[in-house]
Amino acid sequence: MYIETSSPRDAGDNAKLEFYVSGNGELSCLEFYYHMYGDAMGTLNVFSGNALIFSLSGNHGNHWKKAEATINLDNTVSFKPYHGDM
Repeated sequence: MYIETSSPRDAGDNAKLEFYVSGNGELSCLEFYYHMYGDAMGTLNVFSGNALIFSLSGNHGNHWKKAEATINLDNTVSFKPYHGDM
């Protein structure tokens, strides 16, 4: 997923990537990479069902970083980048 945070973005713009993880309700590990660079960087929130499992805001350098979070199998996982009032 890619969302541009510089012009012409407006405060409050956001995007959402959502997928269903089938399973038996057990816990599992979600691995993903993020690249959050620049003064206008917003917030990346990751949910497993309704539970916030990862949240990061602001500038984290001009390189990709790996993240890991625990998810519940048999849930919907949502990545919600948010560009609010910065």
